[in-house]
Formats: sequence, structure tokens, C-alpha cells
Amino acid sequence: MITVLVPRGVTPGRREQVDEGEGHHLRVRRARVGEVVALRDGAGLVGTGRLALSGREWLVDVDTAERHARPAELRLAVGAGDRDRFAWVVEKAAELGATAVSPLETERTGGVAHRVRETHLTRLRRQALEATKQCGAAWAIDVDAPASLAQFATRVHPGHIWLADAEGLPPPPVLNGEAVTVVIGPEGGLSTAERATLLAAGYRPTALGPHTLRFDTAALAAAAAVTAARLRGTHG
Repeated sequence: MITVLVPRGVTPGRREQVDEGEGHHLRVRRARVGEVVALRDGAGLVGTGRLALSGREWLVDVDTAERHARPAELRLAVGAGDRDRFAWVVEKAAELGATAVSPLETERTGGVAHRVRETHLTRLRRQALEATKQCGAAWAIDVDAPASLAQFATRVHPGHIWLADAEGLPPPPVLNGEAVTVVIGPEGGLSTAERATLLAAGYRPTALGPHTLRFDTAALAAAAAVTAARLRGTHG
């Protein structure tokens, strides 16, 4: 079944216009008038509808619309010196159940020309919505504005707060509904001072693998570890 992104706030019985990007997707998929499609809005909607056409504009008649609660928070704070690899992290982390990704400006990314910047947020957030459509999640992953590691360390994050560190303890095998935040350093790692800042803020060194991982690999390893532990907590 084709999945279509729709505006927030849709309700059964309404006819909604499909935006240009979604319309192009429907033409590529050779969608048909009257075809049943899945609906998502990135803010909890799980629904179905039927396609209609007005001239060349695609519309959708909403049949069902349920609202799913936001899942337990899983935030990946990533020292991202490469915006393309960070975009890949956003897409794959969404598939693995992360709820937010925060690009961090660190000592080793601050002068990198192709680091993540505020001007990239619109594209990254659209990619987050596209990932929601592809994997069927009810909620899109949030993409935060870049922040310095020092700023991020002062923010209060509930639940578990981990620092990805090959010399740390492994993640717990079982998690329930606790929120989790994981800080992942950039290529070359965090500086001694940055690491000390996070440890002073209560971050627990947590090993995600037996070897040194690139930031994108570490981010996905963290998301997979948390998701697997939550599934064990849910299903025993």
C-alpha cells in the first residue's frame, strides 16, 4: 500500500489536498483514482484514505484517522562534521525508533566546511518525514538546530544519559519506558575537556561495540541497542 503524507489535523470524512512532492510520488508510483492509501502526518496519525484527482492535483478522501501516543524518547546527540552522513543517520535512526537527533558542534567539527548548519534543517526535516513514510512510523523524528556540546550538556534530559565510549559499560539488556539520550562524538572523538564536561553532567560511558566506531555507525548502534532493550522489556 502506498503511504501518503498529509497535513496535520486531518479527520475522517474530509478531503485533503496532497502537496506537490507527494503528488509527484503518486505519479511515479502510477497511483489510481479510488486507490486505498495509508496516511501519515509525522505527528501520530495512522490512517487510510482514497485517492481522488482534481485536474492534475491529487487529493485524498480520509476514511480513518487514529492518533498514536508519542513513543518513549530516544535522542541521539551527534558530533556531525559531515552533513551527508548526518542526513543518513536521520533516515536510519527514524527506522530504528529514535525520536530526535541533535547535531552537536564540537572542537573537531567547528571548523569543518561541510558540517551541519541551520540552513540544512529544512531539508533534513523533510528527509525525516520521508523516512516516516517509508518505515510506517506514526511519529517523525525531530531534527534539532545545531548546538554546542557545552550548551547541550547543560540541558536536562530525563531518564538514562549515555556517552558513547568504547571503554564504558555495555547498554542494559532490558529497558522499559525510560527516556534515553546518547551523546556520540565526531570523527576523531571528543576532546578531553568535552568528555569531562559530559561526565560532570552525569553522562555514563557506554560501549556500543568492541572497536572504535564512526559517528554514523555509533548512532545507529545506539538506536538499535535501545530499541532491542525496549522490546525485551515489553515482551519479556
